[in-house]
Amino acid sequence: MRFLIIGCGSMGKRRARVLKKLGYEDVLALDTRTDRLEEMHSQSPHVRGFGNFDRAVEAGADMALICVPPHLHIDFLLKCIDLRLPTFCEGPLVMTLDDMDRVIEGANKRQVFVAPSCTYLHAEVHHKVKEIIDSDRIGKPLAMISHVGHHVANWHPYEDYRRFYASKRSEGGMCFDMLPHDFHTVEYLLGDVCGLSCMARMRSENIETDEGACDVYDVILDMKSGASVVVHQDMFQRPFGHYRKIMGESGAVEWNWKTVRLCEYKGSQFHDEPEWETVPLSENYHLENAYDGEILHVIRACEGKEKYLMPLEKERRILEWMLACEESSRKGIHITW
Repeated sequence: MRFLIIGCGSMGKRRARVLKKLGYEDVLALDTRTDRLEEMHSQSPHVRGFGNFDRAVEAGADMALICVPPHLHIDFLLKCIDLRLPTFCEGPLVMTLDDMDRVIEGANKRQVFVAPSCTYLHAEVHHKVKEIIDSDRIGKPLAMISHVGHHVANWHPYEDYRRFYASKRSEGGMCFDMLPHDFHTVEYLLGDVCGLSCMARMRSENIETDEGACDVYDVILDMKSGASVVVHQDMFQRPFGHYRKIMGESGAVEWNWKTVRLCEYKGSQFHDEPEWETVPLSENYHLENAYDGEILHVIRACEGKEKYLMPLEKERRILEWMLACEESSRKGIHITW
């Protein structure tokens, strides 16, 4: 297969590395910035660069990988769909429900495979947590806490944060691009949402961003399964923080990117230290493995060998949650479905 990577920023370069690791070296790359193309070539010499979309397409590709900032996704998605070019796209796929419906309608009409990114669903830590839940070792899940934060200025330390999309809500940053990953995880582990409340705010006085942006989203999700979920996502946290925990009727599981721990109820432990056990992960486990697994899954799904984990209709539902968070915060209301 020949791949066309659209956008040679950090994710575009990462996807090129992943493709090579998987044995795919016939790769084209598109970017209007020559310095980005040069960086791509220096890291991945096998990649051929182009500065024009039409010329890149003329070179021929079997699949496109869209890795530009979120607000640019829709234009490239519609172009690829029109060309019947199977396409993978970083998250969030699009930024409005109208654009999502345009993508779904076009993909269905042209019968072309479009794969929204769902990287977290390929992380081994989440597979382990899912196994624990399905095995009933902690009983019925009743609550979940997800606390994730990273300072926007530390995200790309090699460039001024004010110059790239992560610092701008209008371009899909300032938590909006990270919420779908959190929500993918919640949906994967606990199912659908029937209601939510959100308080989205700009807390830091030192982060420069566009009008209307928020550097923290505190979300309460009411799950159809009966569980309650609290999601905290921020862009001001130093140092980086990542912690998740699910509490069941007879135990709990907690995890971050490096470890998973399980505590099964064995009687009253109020005055004693709970008996936590570390759940073993693969010897070669690393978060980067999730990116490898994701692209391999995309290729297999495109070939009809696997069912894609995040189809467009499900991604639309995730976008509904994201936009409902902002509506809830703006209006001070609880939203139900």
